[in-house]
Amino acid sequence: MKLPVQLKRLGQWLASAHIVFWTMPWLMILIVLGTVSQKELGLYVAVEKYLNSVIAWLGPIPTPGGITVIAVIFVTLSVKFIFYSGWSWKKSGIHLSHLGVLLLLLGGLVTSFTTKEGFMIIPEGQRLNNFADYQKRVVNFVEDDKIIKQIDFEEIARQQEFQTEGLTIKIIDFCYNCEAQAPSGKYEDLQGLAANMELFSVPNEKNIEANFSGLIFEVTDASSTELLGTYIVMEDIPKNPIIDDVEIILTRAKTPLPFSIQLNDFEKINYPRTQKAKEFQSSLTVLDGNLSWPALISMNKPLRYKGYTFYQSSFDEINGREITVLNVVKNQGRYFPYISTFVIFLGLALHLVMRTRGRKS
Repeated sequence: MKLPVQLKRLGQWLASAHIVFWTMPWLMILIVLGTVSQKELGLYVAVEKYLNSVIAWLGPIPTPGGITVIAVIFVTLSVKFIFYSGWSWKKSGIHLSHLGVLLLLLGGLVTSFTTKEGFMIIPEGQRLNNFADYQKRVVNFVEDDKIIKQIDFEEIARQQEFQTEGLTIKIIDFCYNCEAQAPSGKYEDLQGLAANMELFSVPNEKNIEANFSGLIFEVTDASSTELLGTYIVMEDIPKNPIIDDVEIILTRAKTPLPFSIQLNDFEKINYPRTQKAKEFQSSLTVLDGNLSWPALISMNKPLRYKGYTFYQSSFDEINGREITVLNVVKNQGRYFPYISTFVIFLGLALHLVMRTRGRKS
C-alpha cells in the first residue's frame, strides 16, 4: 500500500534536519532564560514560565515554551528514527543511541505533565502526612469539622458571585499575595477580622511558599437578600469567618502522603562570626503504618521514599521554635534519564565495536 504523496512529503519534511537545527538553539535560550530569571522570579515560577509551559511569554510576545519545543524535537526525531533510518546491522549502535535520545525527550514530556510538586512546613516535634501545593488554593466550607463544600480559589475569583449553603457570596476583591493593613473605610458592615484589618495586594515573593492569598467578600442571605456583613479570609490566619455555623477557610490544596514525616530536630550551621546560614539539615522520623525509622535531609542529601523525593528547601523560626521547609516532588518520569543514558552509552559502545571490527576485516 503506497502512502499518499502529501503524507509522504509531510513525513520527509518532519524527518529533515532543519527542524532540529532551529529548535535546539531556542531550547538552549529557554534554559538560559529560566536559569537567569530565577534570581528575580524564584526557582518554581521561572521553571514553570519557560520550561514547563506550552507558550513562553516574553513580555507581550508569545513564543514556544519548553514543552512545545521538546514535543517538536521528539516528533521529528521519531519520524526520522522509524521511517528514514536506513535500518541495517552496521548502524545498530547509532540506532540504539538514537532510541536513547528519544527516551530522554519522552521522559522530559512525562515529567512535565505528571510531576506533582509542593512543600511541607514542619515545626520541631510535629508530623505531617500531606504536602501543600505551590499554586493551587481552595476555599473550604466547614460545618461540624467536616468539609461540606470545596471551591477552587481561581474559580471563585472568576465567578465573582456564587451561592452555597443558603448564602450568596460576592467577591469584592482578592489578592494572590496579601498584606494586612488598617481598614480604609471603603467597605460597609465589617465583620470579624475585617473590622480591624483590610487586605492589600503586594508583589509576589521569590519563594512562592511565602505568598499568602486572601479574599474580601460580602455575604447575603440567598432567600431574603439581607446583607450579613463584609468579611475577609486569608491563608494562615487562624480566625476564619463563621456564618450560620459554616466556617470559611482559605488554604492551599493538600496532597495526602501514604506515610507521615516527623521533624525531630533542625540544625543550622552559620558562617563564622555571621548569622548567615552555611548549611542546614533536618533530622526526621518516617512513619509508615507500624514501621518507623530515622532519616536525615540536608541541602545536598534528599530523602526518597515510595516515589516521593524530599529536599531541604528553607527554614524559619517562630517564637523560638525552629521550623523546616521541605520541597516535595513526585516525578513519574524520574527513571527515564537513567534508562536513556544507559541506552545511549550502550549504543555508542556497540557502534565503536562495529567500527573497530570493520577496520580489522
